[in-house]
Parts: sequence; C-alpha cells; structure tokens
Amino acid sequence: MSTPSDVIRDLATLVQDLAALLETQTAREIPNIARDLGAQPQLATGVDALGQVLGEVRGAALPLQRAAIDADALVALLGCVPGFVAGMGQAVDAGGEWLADLGLGDAAAEAARVSGPLRQVSGVLDMGIDVAEGAAALLAPGQWRGLIAALDRLSVSLQALKTPVPPTTPTPPPRPDAAPSRG
Repeated sequence: MSTPSDVIRDLATLVQDLAALLETQTAREIPNIARDLGAQPQLATGVDALGQVLGEVRGAALPLQRAAIDADALVALLGCVPGFVAGMGQAVDAGGEWLADLGLGDAAAEAARVSGPLRQVSGVLDMGIDVAEGAAALLAPGQWRGLIAALDRLSVSLQALKTPVPPTTPTPPPRPDAAPSRG
C-alpha cells in the first residue's frame, strides 16, 4: 500500500521525468518544427496554457507544503511537553516525600493529590503527540520540496519550447585533398 509520502515522491519523479523529456534533443526541435510549419503562435499559446496550469498546480501545492512543514514543526515543538509534564509530576512526588520526611503529612498528601493528575495528563499528551505525528506523516513534509522543485523545472523546460534553437547539424570538415582556391 502506498503512503502519501510515496505518492508525492512518485508524482515528483513523474514531473522530473516530463521535464527531462522536454530537455531532450528531440523535444528541443519542436520550436524549429513549429517555425518551419508556421505554427509558432499556436505553439506559444499551447505552451502558455500549459504553463498557466503548471503555475496553478504549483500555487495549490505551496500551501500544502507549508501546512505539512508547519504540522511537522508543531509536533516537534510539542513533543517535549509530555516529558516536561511527567517531570513536573516526578518533582511533585519527590517534594511530597520530602515533606513527609519532615513530618508534614498534610502537605505530602496534597503533593500526592497533584502528582497523580500530572502523570495522567502526561499520558494523554503522549497519546496526542502520537496522533499528531501520524497526521504529520500523512502530510509527507519531506517530499513537498522535491515536488515544488520538479514543477519549477518542468515550467522552465516547457517555456524553452517557445524559442527555436539553431540547427545542430555539424558542418563537414574540409577535405584534405581540396586545394584552397586563390582568387
């Protein structure tokens, strides 16, 4: 079963492959063919329309990328809270034992009354962090940068199709038996 991370990574690979296809020598001949056929305006219109679609896809992907990164950062930031709350509970327990040793049983009982809920809250926070980590993983924060970069590359490769390139046919080398002409 594919994960969202797999899907985004594979989509980025597809877009990269499309860009690589447009960068081949064969694809670079498209503008020349359009020029020879008198179809440069139609090619430019098609390229612009595809470029607009790519821009819209990229524009829609950016907020998703930002949300994925923000969710991941929030999980990382909040990840320390359960440990902090558990540490507070342990500190209250230790304080309660110290108060009991001093003969202050009522204060020690109050400390025990507070430390139990702190441990429970810490457990609930741990479960919440686990759920948030799962949700952040579904957003695949590590894969979005590659998809955005691939979309940018495809856009550049697509726009290059609007410009004819000089032919790449090599000129034959001079024949060694041909004498230079003197005029």
